[in-house]
Amino acid sequence: LLNSPIDIKKLRKECQLGCPDSNGLRSKIWKVLLNYLPLDHSQWNKFLTRSRQEYSNLATEFVASSTNNESNCDDPLSCNPDSDWRKYFDDNEVLLQINKDCRRLYPEFDFFRRSTSYPFHKVYSPSLTITALRNRLDMDVFHSRTMATDITGAKKLLCEKQKHPLCSSYEESDSEFHSQEAHWEVAQRIIFIYCKVNQRSSYVQGMNEVLGPIYYLFANDPDPEWQMYAEADAFYCFNNLMAEIQSNFIRSFDEDIGIGSKMEQMFSLLAEFDPKLAQHLTYLHLEPTHFAFRWITVLLAREFLLPDVLRLWDSILSDEQRFDLVLYICCAMLM
Repeated sequence: LLNSPIDIKKLRKECQLGCPDSNGLRSKIWKVLLNYLPLDHSQWNKFLTRSRQEYSNLATEFVASSTNNESNCDDPLSCNPDSDWRKYFDDNEVLLQINKDCRRLYPEFDFFRRSTSYPFHKVYSPSLTITALRNRLDMDVFHSRTMATDITGAKKLLCEKQKHPLCSSYEESDSEFHSQEAHWEVAQRIIFIYCKVNQRSSYVQGMNEVLGPIYYLFANDPDPEWQMYAEADAFYCFNNLMAEIQSNFIRSFDEDIGIGSKMEQMFSLLAEFDPKLAQHLTYLHLEPTHFAFRWITVLLAREFLLPDVLRLWDSILSDEQRFDLVLYICCAMLM
């Protein structure tokens, strides 16, 4: 890693059987393998400073500004699809699903339920408070689709309070509400910003599972400075990885280059390696969708304990044909 430039082929080869798990090496290697850190080591400091500032700007734009709708002059009852309120409602539907999924991220580990030592406002920008997205979930839930369009209805729309069952378990009177932020809330913010940046890629359940190992690794870096900026670094690595596997989450791509095509490839490999097993599964009417859909979509992130996922992803990310490797691993699991 100290070579400039880094020999990426040699690095891949060295890490195929696992990355070193000491001194934060795995974290740095993943950042290189996921095309985040430049191969020229001498450019790292300048690159990281710029990237982390850009992430801070994105969060301010998409989280801080989106939660401050008091200055919005649009009619909340407007049917205009370009209305700021319409976008707000649509974003909130996405946020509620992200919230639900991130809350249950790796339930067997308490890490994601623990508080981060580096909440956003202390590291990036004090203008974005811990409660920004919580307030958005806890605040009035505006039911514009069911409200009457008269003045009374509009007033009721703006005044009605209804606590959503998925909103934060904190109460505003709790001292922890304004001072602590759980790791799952950081993951929630990363995915929400990702969806805002990538407007064509709507949120799909499973994206949280892809982010989980990346953020967990970065947030546990033994170097305090790297750990401090785990959120920004995880965002960019997640964004780069999703660019490679995005077709897995788009249904219209299923039969051509999407998840459907990959499951067919996996079953063809299985038929080649173990024709009897493939025939038996066919006889039992066990389609790949019954067992391989989740395996392939989230790169096996939910099939093993998190420490084992990190080791498995060492090999997957190191392989030049890394997503073909996933199919071979799936076959090995069946055999």
